Amino acid sequence: MKKIPHLYDRFTTMLWYILGIPVFFFLFVVVYRPFDTFPALEMGRDLFFFNASMLMCILLGVLLVSRTGFYFLHRRKRCNWWEYSAWILLELTVMSYLSALYIFLVSHHALPYFEQLAYCVEYIFLSLLFPYVIITLVCVIASASLDAEQPSGKNVIRFTDASQQVRLALDRQAVLFIKAEENYVKIHYTEGGGIKDYQLRSTMTAMEPLAARHGLFRCQRSYFVNPDHITALRKDAGGVMTAELDAGGFIIPVSKTLYRELSNLI
Repeated sequence: MKKIPHLYDRFTTMLWYILGIPVFFFLFVVVYRPFDTFPALEMGRDLFFFNASMLMCILLGVLLVSRTGFYFLHRRKRCNWWEYSAWILLELTVMSYLSALYIFLVSHHALPYFEQLAYCVEYIFLSLLFPYVIITLVCVIASASLDAEQPSGKNVIRFTDASQQVRLALDRQAVLFIKAEENYVKIHYTEGGGIKDYQLRSTMTAMEPLAARHGLFRCQRSYFVNPDHITALRKDAGGVMTAELDAGGFIIPVSKTLYRELSNLI
């Protein structure tokens, strides 16, 4: 089953769902008042705008919790489309249950809860189908555009995460160094005249075959460095050895046992 796009790795994508869907729901209900929502929310007490706002807040709360959880779970294991569809169905179901409960309580049990629930399932699912589809299509199209811009060729390093999914593709010359950070590695590279970094869920051990294949040197336990960017190797009075890079002012530690081997590469 095909995996969902890499754009879902970014929390900014989750924010489109967290903020966009509740706002769309509120505007749609207030402007068009579909599915007899006006009498259901007005309740004969001029509560339409108040109740519409409260339902928007319920949707916002559900999506905040759901999308934050999805973001962290997805970074551990990239979801396929079936799994993602099930997640959306769960979100809509929870939103329907909580919305029905709110209306049931505010209306002072005017209708039995399960009648309220059936009504909420109808207008929540139908009202939110459009924003879900639009945001998802935008993410798919944007991801396809980003993938097309990725570099190609034998000098391209394709960095994969713990689940063997390609997360970043860079020309070898763009890579400055890679640093270990607990259960992640941080890749520092040049792009558009600036310095950027990308945090990848992987280990130095898992990264080693890829780094060796592309000429990145493991100069210290927690570092791979691109020898092409080293401008000088230094050794201070205390015997601490470092490598200076030609971009970003970075100074990388070098192991004493690997100092001579690295010096032969530059």
